[in-house]
Amino acid sequence: MVSHKLSRLGLRLLLLEKQPTLASGPSTRNEGWLHRGSYHAGSIRDRENAVQVARRCIYGHEQIRAFAPEAVEDADRTPLVLVRDADRVQELVSRWDEAGVWYRPRTRAAAAASFPAADLSRAAAIFEVADVSLNTRMLYRKLYTSAQQGGTEVLTGARLERINGLEASVVTASGETLHVEAGLFVYSAGFGARDLFRDHFQLTLPIRYWKSHLVVVPRLGAHGLFYVDAHEAAMMHHGGYSIVGMNEDALLCPEPDYHVIEEKAGNLHRALERLVPGWKRGATFTDVACTKVDFAPDATAARSLNIAIHEPVPGHICILPGKMTETPFLTDVLTARLYERLEDGLIAQRPCDVLHANLTLHRREPSHAA
Repeated sequence: MVSHKLSRLGLRLLLLEKQPTLASGPSTRNEGWLHRGSYHAGSIRDRENAVQVARRCIYGHEQIRAFAPEAVEDADRTPLVLVRDADRVQELVSRWDEAGVWYRPRTRAAAAASFPAADLSRAAAIFEVADVSLNTRMLYRKLYTSAQQGGTEVLTGARLERINGLEASVVTASGETLHVEAGLFVYSAGFGARDLFRDHFQLTLPIRYWKSHLVVVPRLGAHGLFYVDAHEAAMMHHGGYSIVGMNEDALLCPEPDYHVIEEKAGNLHRALERLVPGWKRGATFTDVACTKVDFAPDATAARSLNIAIHEPVPGHICILPGKMTETPFLTDVLTARLYERLEDGLIAQRPCDVLHANLTLHRREPSHAA
């Protein structure tokens, strides 16, 4: 998305991916859930932070749907939100109203008709929301194609061999070594960012790793269905499959990997059983583990779902989106910042740019009267 946006401003980009394919990590190992703030407004403890993340998800949701409407799945089937704790309903609705989250109350009978296999008896309140399932592979394909059309060169299977200031040596998949000079380097390497900065700059970024689990099962219903309460199940559907996760099950881990922790997978299975009794009978299923990251200078802090833009080395910027749905907000902020640094003088200055320059000049050269 960074390459798509910067290339459309006429900047020349080289996109390096060390894997043989794009988006092979957490980018596609997820529920494929295009959030619209309904979940995070309630799941994040701090109200101000929750509303901020929800608004950024709304911003991203609308931008992604406008850019790649064909990637939205089941667009005519809105998901259902369940609230287990009756004492939380008023606060949740208040947060939704503040953030601008769209919702509509549903009766238990209407919700049961939409998802007959679900056990809704534990829900104190049920709502319809505007989140949707997303074919992430199609979204990334369209972003990739747009970036290429804008002039971005893409190298998969590439490795950064050496970095010296704003120059680098890159080894391609064929073994060829390329010399690269750039105005800026941007790292969107996820959990690979810590190793990159350690190996090339001898810096340890305050990056933490969080492992969560999913289970992929034959499709369980027509509509997406999720609780906002902790340790309950949340599912979105893709074609003939449902991808199910568990709220707030992320486990802090020392190193990133995709190994399934059986105990955690078992907890998820039991949460799904509470939501859709009997789902496991005769069903084939696949357990999946995924590692996600955040920046946290304080190791005891709660997991952050906010965007992060850091420049630990001049000219070398590390970014994290928080949630995939926040990526449009992150990339717009980043693009605006990078444009000011890389702008080539093709466009005339704004009045405020000229005024700022004049004010700076005035401070440096005071008049004789002063």
